Amino acid sequence: MKPFFIFAFLLPVIISSCKKEKDVTAAPVYSFSVTKDTISAVIRESVAIEPSRTGSSDATVAWIVDGKELSSGQAFAHVFEVAGFYKVLFRARNHAGVFEKEFIINVAPKVREGGESKYISRILEYLPAPGQFINVAPGNVASAEGIVGKNSGLVTLGAYGGYITFTFDHSVQNKEGADIAIYGNPSKPPTDWSEPGIVMVSRDDNGNGIADDTWYELAGSEYNSAETIKHYSITYYNPKAYANVPWKDNQGHSGAVEINVFHKQPYYPLFAPNQDSLVFTGTLLKSTFGQVGGIWINAGFSWGYTDSYSSGDDYDTKKYNSFDISRAVDDNGRSVQLKAIDFVKVYTAQNNKGNALMGEISTEIKGAEDLHFGK
Repeated sequence: MKPFFIFAFLLPVIISSCKKEKDVTAAPVYSFSVTKDTISAVIRESVAIEPSRTGSSDATVAWIVDGKELSSGQAFAHVFEVAGFYKVLFRARNHAGVFEKEFIINVAPKVREGGESKYISRILEYLPAPGQFINVAPGNVASAEGIVGKNSGLVTLGAYGGYITFTFDHSVQNKEGADIAIYGNPSKPPTDWSEPGIVMVSRDDNGNGIADDTWYELAGSEYNSAETIKHYSITYYNPKAYANVPWKDNQGHSGAVEINVFHKQPYYPLFAPNQDSLVFTGTLLKSTFGQVGGIWINAGFSWGYTDSYSSGDDYDTKKYNSFDISRAVDDNGRSVQLKAIDFVKVYTAQNNKGNALMGEISTEIKGAEDLHFGK
């Protein structure tokens, strides 16, 4: 009797289960509250997608973000904390089949509107390479702070790789034409003396106010030159005295930032976090140091570099180098579309010791401004 009662008890369940499977004759089909495959969003603001079942078949739902299941709820609602592109896959499954729909969520950082000044508002980091003016003006922390809020300060970045990072009190938007002006102190031909620096930009993708996001180079006239070296790296070694500062690079070369009789302090930055060695990596531009008619010169480039007497920038009239955010490229040289940027980095882009009279080639800047401010 016991087996009979067990069978009698299970029989309705089995029949019901079979009936449900039999009733599901079609795979699920859905429509959505958004009509485009790519959805624009902003960090820390909710993104919502509402699915609607167009057929009568029930289904189990999953929302998968970049390969990981985020939710099994019918609707998608999520706040992204970091800017970037995200793949969001909707998957509905029943016994008859699977329905899938993929969306791309383009999450942008917040653009800081307004602001009170067109000039630099804050220095985020100053780390020069060794040089003849380092540890004294214009190669100390006070000099770096001296370019805030104006275009008449002066700070040197030392030899190749030395850099300064700064921000404005608002995001600099990418509009038609040049977006940023950076002031230097190059001399015009025939006694031309340029000390070209490369400019990089970054967005505050994670919204933390710190320049710890991806950097993009603003490609200048020499970016695709056969003489330009990408992913160049150099290491300077602290002699811990007023002495030549030796270096080695990743191209198998070595040399030194040489001292001269005009500047007798240590050339290695005494305020650097590492007092044994410094490593800088970036793009290396060809040397333009030489003599013309018995005069030592360092020629500038056509456009796209700071502290460079550039005909393409009309430096003679403007007295600054201009930069277009639309020229941003990633580490592989691919063009990057940036609506706005929050951080700027400038570094010395040539590696040349110069001579005992002129000293090493070292980019100098006097300030920077947002060319669209107030417009």
